[in-house]
Amino acid sequence: MVMRLTGLASGLDIDTMVQKLMQTQRVPLDKMNQQRQLLDWKRESYREVSTKMVTFMQDKIKDTFSKATSLNAQKATVTGNTTAVTATASGTASGNMTVGVSKLATASNAIMTGQSGTAEDTKLSALGLASGTLQVGGSTISISEDDTIATLVSKINNNSATGITAIYDKNSGLSLSSTATGTDGKLFMNNSVPDKAGLNIDNKLKDIFWKDATDGSVTKAENAVVTVNGLTMEKTTNTFTINGVTLTLNNTTSAGSTANIAVSKDTDAIVKSVQDFVDSYNELLSLMNSKVSEERYKKYAPLTSEQKSEMKEDEITEWTAKAKSGMLKNDSILQEAISSMRSAILGDVDTGNGKVNLLQGLGITTGNYQTKGKLSLDVDKLKEALEKDPNVVNKVFNTNYDKVYTSNKVAETDGILARLQKISTGALKSMNTTAGTSTSSSDVTTSFLTSSTIGSQLTSLDRRISEFTSKLNTIETNYFRKFTAMETAINKYNSSGSSLFG
Repeated sequence: MVMRLTGLASGLDIDTMVQKLMQTQRVPLDKMNQQRQLLDWKRESYREVSTKMVTFMQDKIKDTFSKATSLNAQKATVTGNTTAVTATASGTASGNMTVGVSKLATASNAIMTGQSGTAEDTKLSALGLASGTLQVGGSTISISEDDTIATLVSKINNNSATGITAIYDKNSGLSLSSTATGTDGKLFMNNSVPDKAGLNIDNKLKDIFWKDATDGSVTKAENAVVTVNGLTMEKTTNTFTINGVTLTLNNTTSAGSTANIAVSKDTDAIVKSVQDFVDSYNELLSLMNSKVSEERYKKYAPLTSEQKSEMKEDEITEWTAKAKSGMLKNDSILQEAISSMRSAILGDVDTGNGKVNLLQGLGITTGNYQTKGKLSLDVDKLKEALEKDPNVVNKVFNTNYDKVYTSNKVAETDGILARLQKISTGALKSMNTTAGTSTSSSDVTTSFLTSSTIGSQLTSLDRRISEFTSKLNTIETNYFRKFTAMETAINKYNSSGSSLFG
């Protein structure tokens, strides 16, 4: 290691001189660092697009629009005895029905008065219960000697596996109710004979809270009895599903009185889903259009540390914004995706019963050239199309979506969602190969794949930057070595001159 001396003998500012000499030497390194920064920014731009595309593909297409409850939404309308039954139709609901309710499902209940008059804060140990476990309904709970009656009640209620709700009042006693109605309840081991012996709790609890025949009473659970389209059936709950229609029984019906349920398309819900699709599609398309058309300012290279030190913060921000602009200008991956998406929307869909075009059939238009393919929805025209064919939206959007992974090629028989899924999948794979972005994650912090094209370029650059940095350190050390030798020579000269003149 060379000792770095100041110019005490020569009077020169050696550090400054070496810095200026190194500025020229660092030019190639600065260019490599700038090149690396540009690649980083380009990779981040790809990730911004890929995460938005994954969100559109998974959250919107796969998890929302392709579901029967979205573009095939239906509703159940109740007439007749409207207070007896409420109904909700799923996307797979079919058929109309008449419903008569003979009996509602009820839960079993036990009232135990064996400790009436005992305060809630009474410890269980005072009642003769030791630390350990107690079987209650469908589970066990742990207790300690310091637990109180109130604590016991809380532990029963906080353990959903017991299937029991407990309430205690010092004046009335302990109430245990099954959380499930009908024969599904866990309060009694044998619902047909609900009594103290059949109570599905630890015998120690029975002995304390139901000591003799006068200390308790029970209510037997009942199943609901309902007649649907003439077919009488029992249900353990008051809410159940038949033919895709979820029925909730609220009251019994008198003889000759029924609730009449008609299933039909929920036009308003379908229109809302289509509008949501249009908005989501436009959001993704706008991002990609902005990336491929964003201005590229080639004169604004990434700033070096030395350049930043000479600038104000707002100047750095403004400069960097221009330097980062246009990283994906005219990018071939995005341009191909944009073109394919627009073709997918504009093309006819062969539904098997004729071809339907979004622009002509469902009131979805793309506007003029300036809108760059953004969609707009004519609600009235869409409702008109639904009146003519209630299934038209589902056909156009969802046809062959269940076969989307069998082929990567877009076909005329593919619905809009299948087409966009295939196009997005292809674009994500291309971005993954080029930039190492994820094909399935919408997390903007997801790590990049190092084996991608840009990843390999960055690895090569990092190696070159490391090697060149070592080279610069050697050059800088040599400069200081030479100046040190010069200072040493001048010192010797001055010492010799002083001796002669002395």
